[in-house]
Amino acid sequence: MSNPSNRFVFFSFHYQRDIMRVQQIKKHSLTKGYQAAGYFDGSLSELAKTEGVTAVKRAINKGLPGTSVTCVLIGAETYTRPWVDYEIFRSIELGKGVIGIRIHQLKDPKTGMDVAGPNPFDYLGYGGKDTRTTMVPYAKYMDGWKPYTNADPISPSAAPYLVPGTTPILSSLFDVYDWVDDDGFNNFPQWVAKAARQAGR
Repeated sequence: MSNPSNRFVFFSFHYQRDIMRVQQIKKHSLTKGYQAAGYFDGSLSELAKTEGVTAVKRAINKGLPGTSVTCVLIGAETYTRPWVDYEIFRSIELGKGVIGIRIHQLKDPKTGMDVAGPNPFDYLGYGGKDTRTTMVPYAKYMDGWKPYTNADPISPSAAPYLVPGTTPILSSLFDVYDWVDDDGFNNFPQWVAKAARQAGR
């Protein structure tokens, strides 16, 4: 297993609602010897408005290389964020480990604790005509499951946890923890290491 000090973690989150909670996780991860990737100067949604979808993908794609695990920090509305979806699918395409950590119980200095939101992994999965060879990313919308067009179809060989011929919902593949209830302060390194092992990293 690689030394944690050499391991970079990509953090995916809802910028506008959760940035103050996310900063607490970032500071903690640094004390445990991890380097954080995926931090941008502003909201990806704002970047999309000003520079377009291609610029957002470029920013995300630039942050992912060199990371071994993508950590989705789950707040009240994270499951609604299209660029969180892209970061998850792109991470799988690159064969990275993926975990979710609920952060709603961390206190924002202005708003305090938040309410728990749905698990984003429940709304994402893979399907297609023949998933033995090609797995198409899908997202669950108000009117049902549809192909997620911002991410590309991939081979099931992209990551060890993908099984050819299956149509998995991502919540069947990836663990989700609660930072407060599951003692993330002490257990964060073990969570990251487990996700890295699942991805063969």
